[in-house]
Formats: sequence, structure tokens, C-alpha cells
Amino acid sequence: MILKEILEKTYNLHLSQDTLQTIDKYLRLLLEAPLNLTSIDDYNEAVHKHVADVLLPIKSLTGNLLDVGTGAGIPGLILVIVFPIKATLLDSSKKKIFWLNDTIKKLNLSNINTVATRAEDYAKQAREKFDVVTARAVAEVRILLELCAAFAKVGGLLYFYKGPNWKEEYKACVNIERILNVRLKEVIDYQLATGEKRSLIIFEKVGPTDPKFPRRYNQILKKPL
Repeated sequence: MILKEILEKTYNLHLSQDTLQTIDKYLRLLLEAPLNLTSIDDYNEAVHKHVADVLLPIKSLTGNLLDVGTGAGIPGLILVIVFPIKATLLDSSKKKIFWLNDTIKKLNLSNINTVATRAEDYAKQAREKFDVVTARAVAEVRILLELCAAFAKVGGLLYFYKGPNWKEEYKACVNIERILNVRLKEVIDYQLATGEKRSLIIFEKVGPTDPKFPRRYNQILKKPL
């Protein structure tokens, strides 16, 4: 199996046969999807950039996870296949969520559900309910913090998958961390075999988030905290 070979020989990632088969089926469904869910159309490239990218920086994961702006289900769907967690995939696109619902059924996954709405709206009913909140290829760090902080329990973690430009983005977050009661906990740097330098930026929720956050998305863009 190509997936097994790349993950084991290139990244030293060892998964069970059942897990590999589920991920393989997911990737094939993704590459065949009628929607423009990914710019990648090569299976091997998808293994590197959709699977290895998600799994390399995370050694273990438990609890209840929310994936904000999930798109095709990355990273949330990959993580729920590999780790013993429950997950909610959130996206404002009903078409993407419809595809995800169909895909989840085909993969026979039961510990996952989806929500088709904006993060600002979902925050009204799901504040401080999640142990881990993830986001990948959604927005710059300051925007992600405001969109995601309210969902995390106090003591919970925010996992943002970013490229090397995260350091420039983080310069705008000094006030935001204080206002939202989050702090930068850890940065895990890694590199894909295809050359891309990547970082997993981990924030910890250290106190409750004011109920007025997150604001509407256009306000977040126009009026940085």
C-alpha cells in the first residue's frame, strides 16, 4: 500500500491496517469528489500534504475536538480516524458538509458529527465545550484566536497548522492573548518530505472568554483587537 510505505518509510508513522485502509478510502473519495475540495489531484502528494502534515506534530490526542473551517475534513477527519477522540467538523459551506456527511457514512465512522454554520453563530451554543480546537488553512493567527477561543474549555488547547509566516502573524496577537484569555503554549516545527516547512502553533485557554467574542467576521477583519 502506497499510503503505508510513505508514512512508515518517509515519516516513521506507523498506523494499524484498519486505520490505513480508512485513510486510504478517504483520500480516494476526496480526490474523486465533484466539489473543488482540494487543489491536490495526486494521491502521493495528498498523503504528504493531507495526512503526514496533520499527523507529524501530534503524538497523542484525547477528548472532544472541534475542527473550525474544516473544508474537506482536514485535519479533523484524519485525527478522528487515528486517535480515540470525538470530533465535530464545522464549516459554513452546506455543500462541503453534505459531502462530509456522505463520506463519514461511507467510512463507517460513528464518533464524529458535522455542523453547517459560521463559527460566530455556533459559538453561541457551543462555548467552552471542547478540549481541543483545530484549524488549518483558514485565516491568520489573530483571526483564528478570536474565532476559536470561545469553543475551548478553560485548560483546553487550540491547534493551528501554519506555514513559516506564523511568526509575522503572531506579532499582532499580544493584546489578543490577554483579551481572550489564551497564551502561546508550544510551537512544534516540522518539515514535509515535499519540502514545505510547517508549524503547529498550540495555545492554551487560561480563563473564560468574554461572551462578546467572537465578533462578526467582518468586524474581526476591520477592527483587530
